[in-house]
Amino acid sequence: MKLYIMKREALEMLKANLPTIYGKYYTEKTNHWISDIYGENPFIEFKDVPEFNLAELNSDLTPGEIDLNNCKILYEKLLFLSESQASDERLWAGLTHSTFYDYMRKRWGYGYGKKPKSAEKEAGAIQTRFFYRYTGRSGLYRNTLSKCWWVGHNTYDPNNNQNHFENLDIIGSNDLNSKINEFFYNFSFSSNPDVMTAIIDALRQFKKDGRHILVREHIRPAMSYLNAVGGSVVIDCLEKDEITRIFSDAVDAIMQGDIPTLNFEKNISVEEEDTDYSVNEDIGAVDPSDVPKVTLGCKVIICNRDGETKTYKYDLINGTLPKAVEVFTDCKVGDVIEMMGKEWKVEDLIF
Repeated sequence: MKLYIMKREALEMLKANLPTIYGKYYTEKTNHWISDIYGENPFIEFKDVPEFNLAELNSDLTPGEIDLNNCKILYEKLLFLSESQASDERLWAGLTHSTFYDYMRKRWGYGYGKKPKSAEKEAGAIQTRFFYRYTGRSGLYRNTLSKCWWVGHNTYDPNNNQNHFENLDIIGSNDLNSKINEFFYNFSFSSNPDVMTAIIDALRQFKKDGRHILVREHIRPAMSYLNAVGGSVVIDCLEKDEITRIFSDAVDAIMQGDIPTLNFEKNISVEEEDTDYSVNEDIGAVDPSDVPKVTLGCKVIICNRDGETKTYKYDLINGTLPKAVEVFTDCKVGDVIEMMGKEWKVEDLIF
């Protein structure tokens, strides 16, 4: 089984022309059209690997169960990838347009009963799913295949010989994409394996106790609280047991109707559970959460028409959000704000 990466020039050409060529993803059963448009072979052979298949789409599994299985399959089969290789958009664009082209079309209903909507929506959705729509963590956790590899990477335990993916099973398939947002995308501290292990230890205990933890009601505010704690201490320097205790105490407080700290609900970006694979459901629209939103702890990069660029840290100081950065609340990449008598565009967010 051959894996291919996409040539940079081909990648940029396709992305630039998505508003006019998006219909190809609906009508073309093979990827030959890419060579026709590009004028030559758009792929470079990357590696030979043993044959494998992704999770079956025509099954009784839920969308979350299918994605969870793909997290295991993709990471285990592509375990050899370095983090640098797995961050390369050319790799995932290559796989989504070659080896797994038909799977991707079926996954999102292209040519399987779905009707395309507006060019803007279709182009945005395809760019997110087949390419990287934004740089940084957003690309890693939005691309359909890249997302699965990185979740597998962040939960795989080589020392657990009985089940390397026990941590992923603890997270569970229910509302999986919202969990991916909260655990791996919205907060950069969770990329530390010790921090992630500490959080999963807390989830394991809640599961053992038979207590059902929900994303919106419990996990999201608890992660926000842990992030706020990180404004006072360096989370990475805490003992694992201490991180587990902080997270567990936050969930306990929330379940009892208390608020462990400020309510950060309005600052959190969330992507709801992926649509299912039924041909009757509309999956062509772009979820607004595909656009990175300002969250506590991130750096906001803005620029104006004069070419000036400024960077601000959107975070609490002594438990309070400084007025100087309040203007960024609820903002997302691409928004325009007024500051210092000028209009500024939110160019990028660094998490």
